[in-house]
Amino acid sequence: MRIVIDMQGAQTESRFRGIGRYSLSLAQAIARNAGNHEIYLALSGLFPETIGPIRQAFRGLVPQERIRVWQAPGPMRWIDAQNASRRAIAERVREAFLETLDPDLVLVTSLFEGLGDDAVISIGALGEPLPTAVILYDLIPLINPDEQYRTNPVYRGYYADRIENLKRARHLLAISDSARQEALGALPFAPEKVTNVSGACDEMFTRVVPDADSLATLKRRLGVTRPFIMYTGGADARKNLPRLIEAFAQLPDTSRQHHQLLFVGRMPQSEVSALRAHAQRAGLRADELLFSDYISDDELLALFSTCSLFVFPSLHEGFGLPPLEAMACGAVVIAADAASLPEVMGSPESLFDPQSVPSISAKMHQALTDEGLRARLLENARTQAQAFSWDRSAKLVLEAIAPFERPRESRAVRAVTFERTTLFEPKIKRILLLKLDHMGDLLLAVPAISRLRARYPKASIDVVVGSWNQALAQTLPFFDRVLTLDYFKRKSSLQAELSDGSLAEFVKELGFYDLAIDLRRQPDTRFVLAQVEAGLKVGYGCLNPAIDAKLDIALPTYQDLPFVETPLNRMSISEQMLALVDALPAHPSDYVVLPPIATPLQQHTRAVALFPYAGGDAKEWPVARFHELARRLAADSAVELVSVFFASEKEAQRFSFDGIEKVVIQAGLSIPELMRHLAGHQLCVANNSGGAHMAAYLGVTALGVYGGLETAHEWAPVFGNSYVLHNEAACSPCHIPARRDCPHNFFCLDDITVDEVFARCRELLAQNGGALPTAPSRPSIKSTRKKLFQALAPLVRQCNEDELSRVAQGIALSLPTRTRRALFVDVSELVSHDARTGIQRVVRSILSELLKDPPKDFEVWPVYATHDRTGYFYAKRLRSRFMGQGDPGSVQEDPIDFQAGDVFLGLDLNPYGIGVQEAFLDEMSRQGVRIQFVVYDLLCVQMPSYFAPGSEELFTKWLNTISRYDGVVCGSRTVSEEFTQWLHQHHPQRQDALEVGWFHYGADVQNSRPSTGMPSDAPRILKALRAAPSFLMVGTVEPRKGHAQALAAFEQLWQQGTAVNLVIVGKSGWLVEKLVARLRAHPELGKRLFWLESISDEYLDQVYGACSCLLAASEGEGFGLPLIEAGRKHLPILARDLPVFREVALDHAHYFHGTSGEALAQAVTHWLTLYRQGAHPKSEGMPTLTWEASVQQLLGSVLPTHQVIQAVTRMEVPAETE
Repeated sequence: MRIVIDMQGAQTESRFRGIGRYSLSLAQAIARNAGNHEIYLALSGLFPETIGPIRQAFRGLVPQERIRVWQAPGPMRWIDAQNASRRAIAERVREAFLETLDPDLVLVTSLFEGLGDDAVISIGALGEPLPTAVILYDLIPLINPDEQYRTNPVYRGYYADRIENLKRARHLLAISDSARQEALGALPFAPEKVTNVSGACDEMFTRVVPDADSLATLKRRLGVTRPFIMYTGGADARKNLPRLIEAFAQLPDTSRQHHQLLFVGRMPQSEVSALRAHAQRAGLRADELLFSDYISDDELLALFSTCSLFVFPSLHEGFGLPPLEAMACGAVVIAADAASLPEVMGSPESLFDPQSVPSISAKMHQALTDEGLRARLLENARTQAQAFSWDRSAKLVLEAIAPFERPRESRAVRAVTFERTTLFEPKIKRILLLKLDHMGDLLLAVPAISRLRARYPKASIDVVVGSWNQALAQTLPFFDRVLTLDYFKRKSSLQAELSDGSLAEFVKELGFYDLAIDLRRQPDTRFVLAQVEAGLKVGYGCLNPAIDAKLDIALPTYQDLPFVETPLNRMSISEQMLALVDALPAHPSDYVVLPPIATPLQQHTRAVALFPYAGGDAKEWPVARFHELARRLAADSAVELVSVFFASEKEAQRFSFDGIEKVVIQAGLSIPELMRHLAGHQLCVANNSGGAHMAAYLGVTALGVYGGLETAHEWAPVFGNSYVLHNEAACSPCHIPARRDCPHNFFCLDDITVDEVFARCRELLAQNGGALPTAPSRPSIKSTRKKLFQALAPLVRQCNEDELSRVAQGIALSLPTRTRRALFVDVSELVSHDARTGIQRVVRSILSELLKDPPKDFEVWPVYATHDRTGYFYAKRLRSRFMGQGDPGSVQEDPIDFQAGDVFLGLDLNPYGIGVQEAFLDEMSRQGVRIQFVVYDLLCVQMPSYFAPGSEELFTKWLNTISRYDGVVCGSRTVSEEFTQWLHQHHPQRQDALEVGWFHYGADVQNSRPSTGMPSDAPRILKALRAAPSFLMVGTVEPRKGHAQALAAFEQLWQQGTAVNLVIVGKSGWLVEKLVARLRAHPELGKRLFWLESISDEYLDQVYGACSCLLAASEGEGFGLPLIEAGRKHLPILARDLPVFREVALDHAHYFHGTSGEALAQAVTHWLTLYRQGAHPKSEGMPTLTWEASVQQLLGSVLPTHQVIQAVTRMEVPAETE
C-alpha cells in the first residue's frame, strides 16, 4: 500500500519537544519496516529550514523523489483572525496535493498544530476525505481544560476545529493505552478504530561517559556547581513544575544543600520568569533553580547520564517520552502516578502522587539517599528501556492500517509498467552500398556483402557501382537494385571527377536508407557517402574532419605513403571490407530468420485472443478478470470476435460465459490447429505462458500480463509486435510455487486492473488499423486541479493581484503537471559566450550527447542563469541549434518549471553566478530536485598564485556552495580524491551526505561540435612542422601551463643546434603579459617557434597530424584532454609527471620532472633519442572513451538509478604519420 506521512509534527516548534521526536522517530521506523509498502513524506514549504534536515534524516530510508513538498502563501497561524482565508486556501491546496500522491492512507503525525505557527492540517476540506489515520498524543484540553482553554476563545475555537477534523479521521493511533482510553471515552470511535501503538525513544539515548572538559564547560555555562536533579519538557500548567519546585524546597537540608534543580529545554521567557518568582517565594536561592534553554542532543545525553535524579511530575501525558529517554541513559528516574506514566515507568516504586508536594518531596529524598531503591530503579530502567522500541511501534501502526490497503483494481494505473518487448524486429530495412571502384574490387567485396546479407536477411540492399561493373553486380544474388554512378574513369582513378550538381541529383533520387556503407578503404569516395541521407553512415575515416564528422562509424585509416607499412596495407582488401560489416552495432535480430509455422485458418480484422490459464496460479492474472475483460471486449462495437483458448474442455468448463455474443471458446485443439486459429487474430492477451509467445511468433500483437514470479525482462514475448504489462516488484523474481505462498497478497499481478488491460487492448487494436477512441483514464492530476479550482473560487474573490499570484505559485509547485522528469543542464557560460576552452568543449560534447540520447524517462533541457536575475531559464535557442533545428529566432526563454524528481546538473563552470542563484537552488533542493555539480579541477585553491587576484576567494565560495547539495562529479579520479580531501578539511560534516563521483571525458572530436576553417598560411606551417620533430602544446597560455619553461628549454636546444620545433596552440590568458610580449617578438617566431591562436578544430586536427610529440608541461590539470586527443591520433606524449596525467595516459607517455628550462631540455633530448630508436612510449592502445560512453559514466553518478551502459570503451583511433 502507499502511505503518505504528513511530517508537520516534525517541522513546527514541536520538533524541539517530544511530539517532534516522536513524529520523526516513528516515521523513520515505518520506513525501515515498510517492506513492500510505498512510503511518501509530505512536507510543508512554510518551514523551509526543516526540509533539508528531514531529507537527510530519511536518506537511505525513503527515496528522495518520494519526499514531496507542498506550498501555499502564509501566514497561517490561528491566533491571528486575518489568516482565516489564507488558511482555508492552504487546507485545500494541501489536500489536493495529497490526492495527487494517490495514497491508500494519509498518516498525520500531529494534528494539533497551527495555533501559533504556520502548520496547516485538515481532513475533508476539499470534499470527501482521503483515508486518514492520526497519531493521538492526548486529549488534555478536552478532558482536563486548563485556565488558558477556559478563558481564551481563540484557543477554544482552534481546539474545537481540531477535534472536528479528528472526528473525520478513519483511525486513531494512540501513543499509550491511557491515550486510547481517553479517545474511546471522549470521541465517537469504535474500539477497533483506536489502536495503542505505544512509543519509544531514539537509539541515540544511551548512557554516555562525557568528556570531562566538555562536561565542565557545559556545567559552567548552565551554572551547575553541585550534583543536580533534572527535569526536561515543557512549562505549561499540566507539567506541574510549581509543585516540583516546592517539593525541592521541602527536601531535608542534607539533600537540598548538596543539589541544584535544573530545568532543561526551551521554555517561553514568560514561563521562566514565573517559575523563578515561584522559586523565590518557596525560599530557593537564585543558584538552586537553573534553566538551560535549548541544548544540543549530545549535551542532553551528557546531562541525562550524569544527573543524580530525573523527576517527571506531569499531571497528564499521552505517553511520557522524557522519563523513558532518561531511563535509557541510565538515570535514576521517578515520575507521577498519572495517566500514561505508570505504563512507561513499569515500577510502582518509581511513582509519586503528583497532586501532593510532600509525596513528591519524599520520593525525591528516598531516590537520592536509599541506595537499594536506586539500584532497583536502575535495573528497572534497563528493563523498561528495552521494552519499548520504534520498530515495534511501527509494526503496530502497519498492522492497524493494513485494512486501508485498497483493492488492487482501484489503484491508479500509473503504478503499472507498460513496455514494448519486441527483440527480433529488424532495425535495418534499407541498405545502400557504395562500391565505385574497379571490377577486382567488387569481386573482393563479395565476402563482406555476403556477410551483410546474412546479417540482415530481410533487408532491401541497393548497390551503387561504376557502369562498367553493372553487369557483374546484376549476376550477384545479393541486391534488390543495382544503380550506377561514374566517378572514376574505367581505367584510372587519377582522372576521377563528379560535378556537385549531378551528385546532388543522384542522392535526391536515392531517398533515405537505414544504413549506408562505403566499402572503399581509400578516402576519395567518402564525400559521396557524406551526402547520402541515412540513419547510419559507415566507412573508413578520410583524415578530413569535415567529412569524418558526418560519419556515424569511421574506422581508423592511414595515409598511403611510399615505403610505409600500416596495419591496413598488411591486411587484405576483403578483410578491410569485412571489418566494416563487423563494426556495425549488434542487434538481437542479426542473422535471424524465423521460418513460417502456420497460415491463418480465417483472417479476422478485429479479433482478440485470450489465454486465461498458464499452468499454475502463480503466473495467472485472476481468471475473473479475464472473464470481465472478455465481456468488455465483446461489448465494444469495434471488436469483431473474442476467442478464448483452453487446453481442454475440462479447463473451459471453469470459465462460463453464459452465451455471450462474439465470444467463442476454443478448447482441446491440436498444436497445428491452435496455430492456424490463432494466426487469424490481431491481438492476443495472455499470461506469462506459451500463448503469448506463440501469438507473437505468428505475427499477432501480443500483450502479456505478467507478475513477479519471473522477471518480465527475461520471459517477455519477443517476436513481432510484443508488449508486457507488469509491476516493478522489489521481490521479483520470487519463483514461488503458488499464490498462497506470497507474503504480499500477490500485488504484482492483482494490482493490474481490468481498466488498464482493456485500455491497452484498445490502443493496440488502434495501432493495427482504424482509429479507436482512447479509453478514459482514472482521475488524474488534471481532475484534481479542476476540483481544487472549483473549491478555491469563492475563497479567492477577495484576494488582490499579488495574493492571487502567490496562490497560483503555490498550486504550481504543489500540483505539477509534467509526467516526465526534467534533467536541467546548466550551460550559463556557453549561452553567454563560447570561449572554446577545454571546459567548453566538454560542455558542448556532453550536452550534444544528452540531447541526442536523453536518459530514460527524462527530458533534457539546457538552462542558464544571469548575474542580474534570480532563477534559471530555458536555453531554448541553444537547444534548438544543438538539436539541428536551426535558430528559432526571438523565442521567449521562460523561467524553468521544476518539480520533485527532477535533476539539476551544474555542467558549466559558473562561479560568478552561484551567489546570485543560491537561494533559488535552495528552493529547488527543498522541492526534491536532485542537484549535482561537475568539478573540473581545484587549481584556483591549489595554485592561487597562478590566477587573477580574487580567484581563490571566488572559487572557494563556489566550492562551499556546491558542497551543500546532493553531489559533485569530478572530471577525473585524481580530482575526486583532491575534492574529497578538501571536503574533509573544510566541511567534514558533509562527507557522508555528499556524493562524490568521477568520470572521464570523451575523445571523439567529431562529436564535440567541432569548428572548421583553415587559414591561408596553413599549408606552409604544416609543411614546416613536418620538416623537423615538432613538439605541440595545446591549451590557453597561462602561468601554470609551463609555456615559459618550454620556451626556455627550446631556446637552449636551438642554441645547441638541435633541429626541433615548438608549436603552441591556444589563446593568451591571464598574468602572462611579459611572456606574450616575449613570444610575439621572438626571433624564431614563424621559423622554429609557432604560436597558433584561436584556430579551428579542423586546423588543430591537422596540426596534431603534422607534429611528432605532444608536450604536456602543465603544472596542474584536472584531466588533460590534449593527452586523450593525442592518444586518438597515435601521437607520442611527453608529459610532466602529474598524478592526473598518469591516470589518463598510464604507461603510454614519457614523463619528466623539474621546473627549469634545463630539466625540460634534457627530457626532450632523452625523448628524441628514444624516438629515433623507436623505443619511446607509444600512445597506441591508450584507453579512451567516446563522448557517448563518457556521458554514460557521468549519468551513473548524476542519476543513482541509471545503469551505465558502457562504463569504459577502448576506442580504435586513426593513425597519423610522423
